[in-house]
Order: sequence, then C-alpha cells, then structure tokens
Amino acid sequence: MKIKYSVVIPTRNRAEYLPYAIKSVLDTPRKDIELIISNNFSSDNTQEILSKITDSRLKVISPNVVLPMAGHYEFAVRHAKGEWITILGDDDAVMPYIFESLDKHIKKNDHIDIISSVRSYYTWEGCEDIYGNDVVNYFSRPKSKIRSTKKDLMSVLKGLRSCFEMPQLYTTCFIKKSLYKEIKAKSNGCFYHSIIPDMYSVVALCLSRDKYLRVEEPLFWVGTSNKSLGISDRIYKDAEHFKSNSIIKNICVPRKLSNKVSYFLHSSSFSPMYIFECLLQSPYKDELFEENKIRNLVLSAILNISQKRKKNEKYFLINEIFQECNRYGISRINLYLTSYILKLDFFIFYCTNFIVNFLKKTGLVSANKLKSSNRIEFPTILDASNAITNILKKNKL
Repeated sequence: MKIKYSVVIPTRNRAEYLPYAIKSVLDTPRKDIELIISNNFSSDNTQEILSKITDSRLKVISPNVVLPMAGHYEFAVRHAKGEWITILGDDDAVMPYIFESLDKHIKKNDHIDIISSVRSYYTWEGCEDIYGNDVVNYFSRPKSKIRSTKKDLMSVLKGLRSCFEMPQLYTTCFIKKSLYKEIKAKSNGCFYHSIIPDMYSVVALCLSRDKYLRVEEPLFWVGTSNKSLGISDRIYKDAEHFKSNSIIKNICVPRKLSNKVSYFLHSSSFSPMYIFECLLQSPYKDELFEENKIRNLVLSAILNISQKRKKNEKYFLINEIFQECNRYGISRINLYLTSYILKLDFFIFYCTNFIVNFLKKTGLVSANKLKSSNRIEFPTILDASNAITNILKKNKL
C-alpha cells in the first residue's frame, strides 16, 4: 500500500515519554501511515520498549554514531517514504483526529504542500518551576487560511510573531516529501544548515514557497518536559562536540553557529535572532535577504523585546546589542529609529489581533477548548487526548 503520511520521531534517552508519542500515532487503524523511530544511542530502556512493539507500520532505525540534533533529524527524515512527512518530538503527540483532518485540508487545498496548525500544549510533570502550573491548554476553531510565508517570516524578524508559530518540519506541521527533496537539491544535498533544525526548517520552507495553509485546529500536542532541549544549552554543546569527531565525513551535520551572530544574543531565546542565524546559514536566499538591513531590523527588534527582561539581564543584553552595532557599522541613531518604527508596527499588529483575542477569552468565538492545571486528571499526554475526543463527541451530539 502507498504510504500517505510518515511520522518521524528522533529520540535519545526519553523512554518515559516515548511510548505515549508512539501510541498516539499507532492508535489509528489506518494502513497508509508509517512511524519511523530513530534511536540515537539511548542509554536508558528505549531499545527495550521499541523491541516489544510488533506493529508492522513501525520502523526502527539508528545512526552509526551519536549525532547532534540537526544531523540526527537529517538522518531520520531521509528514511521517510510517505507523500507527506513530519517530525514529532518524543515528548509530543499527534491528535486522535490528525489524519482525517489532514485528508480534509489536502483535498480542499490540493495546490498547497505545507500545512501548519495552531499549537496546543501539554506540560509533563517536573517543569512547573519554568512553565507554571498549566498542564493542558487546547483551543480549536474550525478555520483555516492561506498565509504568506514571506510576510510572516518578516513579522518574526521584526519581533511581532514568535518563530514557534511558523511552519516548520517539526511538531505542528506536515510538508510534502517532494518539497523536502526539492529543498535538499537546492541546498547542496543537505536539508539542514543550522544546529537548530526546527528553526532552520522555518527558513527553508519560507524561502521555498510563497504560501502555506494555516489551520486553527491543533493537529498535535506540543509537549514540554524537563528534558526538553528548549530549556538547556545542550544543543550548542552537542554540535560543538561533534566538530572534533572525525568518525564520519561528508555527512549533513551542522556543527556551529554562524560566526556572524552573537552567541549571547542567540542563546537568550530571541525569535528574530534564531531566524536571522538560519538565514545566514542558508546556502540559497532570495530578494528578502539583505544582510545589513535585516541585521539592523533584528537588533532593533531584540532591543524592544529586551525591555521586558529582568533589569540585570536587560543591561547585558543592551550592551551586547551595542557591541554588535559597533561590529557591523550600525549607528545607534539608526538602531533606535528602527526600534521606534517597530514599536509602531507592534501597536498596529496588537490592535489588529486584539478583537479576535478578546472574543476568544470571552467565548464569543465558536471553539472547542480545554485548559487545566489538574495534574491528577491529566497525568499523561494521552489523557489530554482522550479528554479532547470526549469534548468533540459531546459537541457533535
């Protein structure tokens, strides 16, 4: 049977979460899907868990050496055979209705090869000190829209939109395998060229297509655990460590940040800097990219965002921004002028979205929603999925 959907899970030492991600995919009776799990030399009981699964739709692979994240993603995805592909985090999950929903959107939009959905969140036990007490946060509307990749990418560079709301080859998005192959062919045979693969995929997709489909119905759970790389600097260390590894040659493994960005600003979690670094690393660019202009835009956006940080952190961030301006010949007058213009853009952007957000909060927009901080009621991500299934059934009656 022809495979329509490939779900790829690269994993390493997440045995306590992985079974839930697996079950969320394989619970469907459909035969036209495949689940590929790439075990990156886990030292826990991951292999034992995988060896007990007999479902023929599951394929387990492993690289021949421990790979940093981007290299592992590259290795894992090239084994996918489906018409549509995604990468699923090993502490994430797909929604129970995902494949049927995708069928509907693909049939209606047969010219689109990127489908991105709104995020829904599940927080695993153990990271409340960082993410608060919310366990489940789900909000779904029966709405979809064709959006501009270039316009939305510029919004991220301006600090108006989070990079995590963008289409990417990771949880929340499916892309056609043909698009993945096309990007590789244009990029010296490698899809990824930055050490942060999900952010690089944002740039690769947005530079490759003018439009994408944005679905306001969550297709995935974005899981957060105390092992999530988003709350550590391991991604930098893994890539740098691999730099001295001579076991493998001529493999698609990005090994360092661009030397044209500040490590301090990049590691301080600014969406504009993530995307800018990926633009610098991309082997192909279009008219969107003018390095000096974009750099000034990004530094101005970070200057605005940094005002919300703690006082001590803000001091060091602004000092680093000034150093970057000196390094690249950006005057402070130009920096602050651009910063002011971006503040006006933000005000307009905020006002435009205020009404919709207000209607969401007041319940005047037709939606299915679930928000809870009850850990006992939702001990796992699949319990959250079961609750959503029940809500949808109830609303159909």
